Amino acid sequence: MKSLVLCSNMQDEEPEIVDWMTMARRIADAGIIIVDSGSKDNTVQIARDMGAIVIENDIIKTEGYGPARNHLIDMAREHFPEAGWMMFLDADERIISEEWHNLRCVKDYLMDQYDAVGFPRIDWHDRAMTKAENVYQVAPDWQCRMIRLSSKARYARKLHEQLSGMKQIYVDLNLPKINHFHRCAAPGKRAQVGILCAKLHAEDTEFGNTYPKHPSEEKYYNLYKKGGLL
Repeated sequence: MKSLVLCSNMQDEEPEIVDWMTMARRIADAGIIIVDSGSKDNTVQIARDMGAIVIENDIIKTEGYGPARNHLIDMAREHFPEAGWMMFLDADERIISEEWHNLRCVKDYLMDQYDAVGFPRIDWHDRAMTKAENVYQVAPDWQCRMIRLSSKARYARKLHEQLSGMKQIYVDLNLPKINHFHRCAAPGKRAQVGILCAKLHAEDTEFGNTYPKHPSEEKYYNLYKKGGLL
């Protein structure tokens, strides 16, 4: 059996953290790591009380998503050296309980030629999961979120991170779906994420021209110039 570390970058996730940690404790049989970038609410205390290792670090704000993902890989290796895999899920992402067994089978029995796993993601408009932005069978929104800790895989780009250094990525529509609920978040949380993403895109002088601007990016970048990060 190959154990799994579940990791996340978070900030001000008190509305999500109990439900996220409840899921995490069921699927992470090695441990849970959260890198917090300055929560002003009770995210850190709740996460620690529920068993997570919480590391306070601004890396996602200062360096972006790619370096932040690499930091999570490094922290998983440091804190859980016997673990086989690390996986990262954002605070507004869930794998439903009916698919936990499927995830366990993948981590325990996936052939060694694959050292990364890409999951289909569904972008939901509502928590009841009745209306989705994408049909995952047609537009899976593949998310490469699980890395074999013995691999040389590393992420690049400040935004919309890309993976390199792996042998092969395993993708299959029968894998557990990542259910994404960002569209259901409160306006303040959506603004917090939008402003951060606009800042990172503007600062990505190496790769920023390789991915397009979001339709709302100019609005969020103007908010960043006026008030900084939230």
